[in-house]
Amino acid sequence: MHNTPFIELNKNDTEMGTTESERYLSKLARKAFLNFWSYSNPYTDENKGSELCDFMVVFGKDILLFSDKHCEYPIIENDKTAWYRWYRSAINKSVRQLSGAASFIKRFPNRIFIDSECKTPFPIPLPSSENLKIHLIAVTRGSAEACAKYWGCGSSSSLVINTLIEEKAHKDYPFMIGWPLGKGKFVHVFDELTLDILLKELDTAADFVNYLTKKEKYLSTKDVGFVICGEEELLAHYLMHPLDNYEGFSFPSVPSFKEMVCIDEGAWRNFYESDAYSSWKKFNEISYEWDRLIESQTSHIKHGSAAVLKNSDISMNDIQAHELVLRAMADEGRATRQVLASNYNLILRNETTDDRIVRTIIMPNRRNRAYIILVLKFDSSIDYYEYRELRRASLIGFCRACRLRQEGVDEVIGIASEQLDSSFTTQDFILMNFEVKLTQKEKEKEVEALKSMGIWKDTWIYV
Repeated sequence: MHNTPFIELNKNDTEMGTTESERYLSKLARKAFLNFWSYSNPYTDENKGSELCDFMVVFGKDILLFSDKHCEYPIIENDKTAWYRWYRSAINKSVRQLSGAASFIKRFPNRIFIDSECKTPFPIPLPSSENLKIHLIAVTRGSAEACAKYWGCGSSSSLVINTLIEEKAHKDYPFMIGWPLGKGKFVHVFDELTLDILLKELDTAADFVNYLTKKEKYLSTKDVGFVICGEEELLAHYLMHPLDNYEGFSFPSVPSFKEMVCIDEGAWRNFYESDAYSSWKKFNEISYEWDRLIESQTSHIKHGSAAVLKNSDISMNDIQAHELVLRAMADEGRATRQVLASNYNLILRNETTDDRIVRTIIMPNRRNRAYIILVLKFDSSIDYYEYRELRRASLIGFCRACRLRQEGVDEVIGIASEQLDSSFTTQDFILMNFEVKLTQKEKEKEVEALKSMGIWKDTWIYV
């Protein structure tokens, strides 16, 4: 448990993107995916430094590659000619860049850097090729005004999704996007309207990746074509089908007799203006405390002021230890963050006279994971360093006890702090994995050890 300098996680704010459009993308994406996993303009060591893509997110087994193109729409009378010229410069170039970037990552995962001089390697280890899932995202700007004029009738200006179109066939279908790289090679194409909506509504890595994954599966339904009047209409279709037990959302299954699915314009507007939407957004306000907790710890890590609480794997370096626990916390969607943040806030504000408050939280969508939230009042009669050591030992003890008391739990995330009425507050974090099952004798020995630490209560029963 010590403080160590942390290597550069990402660049200074002034370096986040080389164009105004890229900087806007970076700002939106970092809010959703958080700083630890978000990188503007990563490079490869080809040709002494070549830009890989405009923005990259590495989150567990998922990699999100963004290419951002802002191209002026041609002012010519022939709609198909104007469209195809813009399509080639804005969309086709983006998808080719993304395809090349994905290929490079699979072949050379250790040749990616976060600076153009290729001196600072990408700080987060990339997932192995057999577990890797790469999502390609082309952000295209400049077509909105022409698109709205072309469709008329108060169109939202977003591009239409049409899965019947492939590659060069796009030239005959203005403002429609199908399979730019060919059937089955998925690229998500977002315009200036839909990018804002998606990153506002799906503003966690878990929620965004789930949407992309389920969308890819939905639009790849065998022998079914899709024509959807904008990405925002598809999102409304998704958000209006919530799942039970905090499992998120899903697309409804396509009936076996259907050969075509059409989603008209207006679903998003109706959903956005509904009372249900307003209530949902208000309900989730507290969840952003969870985001701030993660970002606060990330800031401490960048400045070398975050202590490292490691699991039993002593070979794990500090970066990996920090990343594992924060990624587990960030892997929660907006709905589960609401529950976790509410509990965290409640326990920190608890006005009890007890010196120690502990709460265990297990969400119904992830029964194998438990959260232990510990508040230990600071005793001014002891040195603060001693207090932190005592608090960390207590946190580890309660995580160990949770494993014994909760059947099926093999992962425990511990968070410890002072109460909010303290003159200042600090946090300790730990992720503990318990994959090996204990024998009866080992459980009894563990209980005795926890009793000696003042953790295990006589009324508790182990499973």
